[in-house]
Amino acid sequence: MQTGDRLALLLLGALWGGGFLFVRIAVPDFGPFALVNLRVLLAGVLMLAWAAARGGVPPFWLRWRDYLILSALNVAAPFTLSAWAVITVPASLAAIVMATIPFFTAVLMALRLRVWPTARQILGLLVGFAGVAILTGLGPIPLTPAVLASIAALLASAFFYALGGIFTARRFAGVSPVESTIGQQFGAFVLLVPFALAVPPREAPSTPAIASLLLLALLGTVVAYLLFFRLISSVGPTRTATVAYLIPLFGTAWGALLLGEPVGPATVLGMATILAGVVLVTGMRLAIPGRRFVPVNSREAGGRRSDVGRPT
Repeated sequence: MQTGDRLALLLLGALWGGGFLFVRIAVPDFGPFALVNLRVLLAGVLMLAWAAARGGVPPFWLRWRDYLILSALNVAAPFTLSAWAVITVPASLAAIVMATIPFFTAVLMALRLRVWPTARQILGLLVGFAGVAILTGLGPIPLTPAVLASIAALLASAFFYALGGIFTARRFAGVSPVESTIGQQFGAFVLLVPFALAVPPREAPSTPAIASLLLLALLGTVVAYLLFFRLISSVGPTRTATVAYLIPLFGTAWGALLLGEPVGPATVLGMATILAGVVLVTGMRLAIPGRRFVPVNSREAGGRRSDVGRPT
């Protein structure tokens, strides 16, 4: 991996990890439905403009039914659930819990393909959810019914991302990533319009909330996906998937530095435990520092497509 690719990977992790920060700032003013609806609309329009400037708009409307389903699974439901959750829990905790996406993916793929997890993967699932338990029970915030409900919403969000990844693999093989991204944004906008109109913001959003919305759409979606496409083309999906290890780290750092969110020993322990579970479940390991991120299972290295879920 070249220096430019490493920098792009770090920037992608910083942007996706920072997405939770922007959501936490904006969601109290907008509400979950209005915030997500405006976010996907702005991101879709910006991506559409970028595609047009590059020479042509992909015909995403031809598969509108599939995009509505994909949007529900991969954008509308998880974005709204995570936005609702960060009203109560810190953005850093939300970023860490999103690292459970590979766990749900492994279980769903096993059920779909009737190939049951190996002992290593089962251990990884147990380790990963032990990390969630550590975050929930020993974390720096009081354990209340509202906090438990928010953790449940974040886990449900991760589950929807896993479903969306599997649906993408089944129905969108060979489809341009630019097309699928644009289609998902506009599909989610259509699905969420009734909810956003039914539950509008109670008052005019503040300047920080509006700025966070714009940054969320521009940096957390458009710029992030341009980096994502660049990395997929230059280093491949397997190495690009290592961004899943950076999102919790950056999410925690941004929350602590910019929002003053508490980061105690339980936060660090829970994050480390979840990431250890991800390593076990995905069958990958970190090589010597400075070397590449390599799969333990050689069959995984053979080029099987690896999808990176959307974290926010």
